[in-house]
Amino acid sequence: MSLKYIYTILTIFLLVSCKRDFVSIESSKIAIDDFFVEEIDYKYLSTKSKFQYKNDNQLINATLNMRIEKDSKIWFSVRVALGVEAARGLITKDEFIIIDRVSKQVIISTPDIIEREFKIKLNFEQLESILTGNLLYDISTSDKLLKEGSYFKIVQQKESIQSQNLVNIKTSKIEKLILFDEITNYLLTVDYENFKPLGKILFPGRHLFTSVSYLDNSSVPVITNINFNFKEVERTNKPLKFPFNVPSKYDVKKI
Repeated sequence: MSLKYIYTILTIFLLVSCKRDFVSIESSKIAIDDFFVEEIDYKYLSTKSKFQYKNDNQLINATLNMRIEKDSKIWFSVRVALGVEAARGLITKDEFIIIDRVSKQVIISTPDIIEREFKIKLNFEQLESILTGNLLYDISTSDKLLKEGSYFKIVQQKESIQSQNLVNIKTSKIEKLILFDEITNYLLTVDYENFKPLGKILFPGRHLFTSVSYLDNSSVPVITNINFNFKEVERTNKPLKFPFNVPSKYDVKKI
């Protein structure tokens, strides 16, 4: 058993144990028809949040404006002290582009950059689901469905990736997502908290991401924390603007 694997197992145990509500003494199998997961349906979604990115080498506190056109594009703008825009990005099914105002450069890639950077394969729709607290995968009869205390647990296996969703029985909302890639030992946990009304449904006002990955040829985990505290959330059918003009004088870097 590799040292990297041991580190990952210990990290999973610590992350899951942090919330005692999710540690259940008894569990029982349930059928698909026995429960319901409330997901957010929208055409356009606009949010504003306080954003924090933290790892061993970096701490960024910023304001994040994000707009999503479902199944089409994700636009975001990162503003730091005094409201100065540090970066602007646009993600589609084919492109991942970031305008870096600080370095005066444009980074052009594809959504595969997520897999290269974080060692886990996520397509556009799955990234969209993580950002809104929806299910990554449709539920099927091959999934493991359990009732544990006041939660439903959905365990799904998609190739090398195992996912677990913990759904509050009373609200039918996902409160925790755990993703683990058995090949790369990449681990992602997302806690959804502070639910607030968004029309007739609930939206998680706080998203807490914890990412555990490994650099090549290293057994020491790289732990990254990303937190979203949403101040404004709007769901609408009215088309939103996605302003994205690449400055002509910026250096272009394709990766």
